Amino acid sequence: MRDLEGPAEPAERAEFAALAALGAQLRGAGLTARALAAWAGTGRIAALPARLEAIAAAPPPTPAAAVLALLVGGAELARDRLRGVPEAMLEALVGHELVERAGDRLRARLAIVPLGAALVVCDRLDAPVERDLVCWPDDSSHHLATAIPPGRRAAWLDLGCGSAFAPLARPELAAQIAAVDLNPRAVRCARLGAALSGIAHVAIDTGDIGDPRAAADLVTCNAPMPEPPGGDSARLRAAMPELWRRADPGFFARLWPAIARAVRPGGMAVVHGALDAVQPALAAVAGERALAIYTPDGVPGFAVAWWRPDAPARFAAVRRALTPDRPHVDPADRDAALAPC
Repeated sequence: MRDLEGPAEPAERAEFAALAALGAQLRGAGLTARALAAWAGTGRIAALPARLEAIAAAPPPTPAAAVLALLVGGAELARDRLRGVPEAMLEALVGHELVERAGDRLRARLAIVPLGAALVVCDRLDAPVERDLVCWPDDSSHHLATAIPPGRRAAWLDLGCGSAFAPLARPELAAQIAAVDLNPRAVRCARLGAALSGIAHVAIDTGDIGDPRAAADLVTCNAPMPEPPGGDSARLRAAMPELWRRADPGFFARLWPAIARAVRPGGMAVVHGALDAVQPALAAVAGERALAIYTPDGVPGFAVAWWRPDAPARFAAVRRALTPDRPHVDPADRDAALAPC
């Protein structure tokens, strides 16, 4: 893993600085998590799709709401609706191909969504469903990000990063962050999000989970859906054409060896995925393994796994209901699984 002091080349550094300045301007214009919660009635990004259609139907009542309607809600707005946005900022958004302009009408090409102090970039909610769609973060993104135990590490590797939700949500967890995804479109969005957020210690590259790379103290993965029983991958591809949603044949057979190679001695892996894929894989590896299942019996199961490959052998699992106070898996669930009986 290379030493990270931001982008290496002068042109890349200039581009990063320009986007970081633009991100700061956007936050100053109202693109913040607090303003998002006030506008949409929730700050949880995964809950926004159910609310945005009704919100977008009403004219934005404030300049900050107009910025959110444009960049989060995907609304097409007249220039005079964006009274709080200087012309130079709009020109920068158009120049970076984040917004398109036709006369006095503006519309975002991509969604830019506040996440804590960061900005996540992904495809708009109304974007056509395509193989390389960079999907709106769902609850699985939140589960992975909130499940990572606190503490500063030297290095963190996020496999199949998508829009880099987890590193953007928790950039304080490591001095150096590397993220990788097969989808070049996702890599572009993740890089835009990191730059707009001013997070210089994350490097995002195109690649496969099994590619050789430097080891890290923390390795994470929000795994796609496994192949259905019988290996009917064609049906899964038809039902879920987006690249990130479903695993190619052999993905899970490669994932766990890749994680084992990537975790430094004393390190940890955190994986979110379908229970049918995660639980058997954990049973087949050594070390300390904890599993938190958060879906009820009788529905397709999902879970978060914590794995320390070189720790004393142990396997423990816990099932708990999600609540309004704790809507996502967190490190307390790992502690509960590993607590003495």
